[in-house]
Amino acid sequence: MFFVSGLSEAIQKKKIIKIDYLRECETIPREKILKPLAVIFSEYYFYLIAYDNKHEKDSPIVYRVDRIQHFLELNQKFQIPYAERFQEGEFRKRIQFMHAGELMRIKFVFKGASPQAVLDRLPTAKIVSKKDRQCLFEAEVFGRGIKMWLLSQGANIEVLEPIELREEIIETIQSMQQNYRYI
Repeated sequence: MFFVSGLSEAIQKKKIIKIDYLRECETIPREKILKPLAVIFSEYYFYLIAYDNKHEKDSPIVYRVDRIQHFLELNQKFQIPYAERFQEGEFRKRIQFMHAGELMRIKFVFKGASPQAVLDRLPTAKIVSKKDRQCLFEAEVFGRGIKMWLLSQGANIEVLEPIELREEIIETIQSMQQNYRYI
């Protein structure tokens, strides 16, 4: 893919870039000015991880490379202090389904047969306590991609914290119930 090599060069040179990005279900691309951090491959696609040039100390944003319509390396450099550098391995541990967002700490009860399945999917997860056949987990994750995984576990998981995520999951489950009313 042409953009991957150009993006990689801009990352190495710490150059600000301009892209025209076409989001899913949109017909007009949006111009973005970005500080590129990494190109990674995950779940069948290449992704650009970048900071928005307008916002200092923002969370990394994920862009699918195949949705970049146009790419231009600008003649402007950016600096990120070494202590705050992007660490791909740490990022991958905390992101689910390439949905970025704020870093959050979640707490949930797992009632399934294999707690190891949780540890395999969420590398930052730790078992806080065990009682009967239930484990209390805590984990650090980026964004809302975790919601998809939590919902995929059905009745085997109960989210406790953050309360906003718990309430969002309750609303989603109620909405899902509407899909299964009698016809």
